[in-house]
Amino acid sequence: MELYTHGAPPQEIENRIARLQKMLSEQDIDGALILQKSDFFYFSGTLQQGWFYIPAQGKPLLMIFKDFDRAKAESPIQSVISIISPKEIPDILRNMGYPSLLNLGMELDVLPANLYFQYSTIFKSSKIKDISTGIRLIRAVKSSYEIDLIEKAAVMSDKVAAKVPEILEAGKSEVAFAGEIEAFARSLGHQGIIRMRLWGSEIFYGHIMSGASAAVPSYMASPTGGYGTGSATSQGAGFKKIEKNVPVLVDYVFALNGYLAARSDGLRLFVSMHFAT
Repeated sequence: MELYTHGAPPQEIENRIARLQKMLSEQDIDGALILQKSDFFYFSGTLQQGWFYIPAQGKPLLMIFKDFDRAKAESPIQSVISIISPKEIPDILRNMGYPSLLNLGMELDVLPANLYFQYSTIFKSSKIKDISTGIRLIRAVKSSYEIDLIEKAAVMSDKVAAKVPEILEAGKSEVAFAGEIEAFARSLGHQGIIRMRLWGSEIFYGHIMSGASAAVPSYMASPTGGYGTGSATSQGAGFKKIEKNVPVLVDYVFALNGYLAARSDGLRLFVSMHFAT
């Protein structure tokens, strides 16, 4: 039994890398070092921990800290090596015959300042240039493979929305209701984690909240907040009981193999509760 599958077909990954290499050449950048999780997955086909070097010309190099065997199984990239520290990268690239890095591209829109300073020291002979806009433009143009995944995610999103009336009832807590919806979504293949283009920024499924709890502010870049289950989360579903004749907001994203879809009818699904007395 095959335990791990490719994030995308080999030809899909090759096309993505070719588009990035074209952008690097046009901007006189010798190579790109990909770190951000969603970009790493997009270009390499794996989400394992490591560094992905894509030269302006030639074959890319996938350097994995953890887990090496899984990365090799998941990614169609041919050149995969094990590595302990990013400090090794300059010597590795030099020993493998890659050209000198006068200009190195990195995702400076999301790279934390401390990591920027760290990589500036590691690549002290290189000038680090921002390639985030180019990457975002490349990723904005969806292939037929990506469109198919988004369409499948949208179908699953509709199924989750259709499930809501079956399990929505007064007296049930928001978090218990959320758990039932999330279990159903997982049974359809929901990946659970939803990533955004912020460093280390992930959310859990989305938001479920009822009545006034939807107006409770939070740290999230969202018009809705919610009490959450405590100050360690401070957003989303909480222990508030769902009441009769009170609106319930179900704002969930369906995430399928890295691609997202949600209902687009206003606030996704706005269910008005009308229980028999």
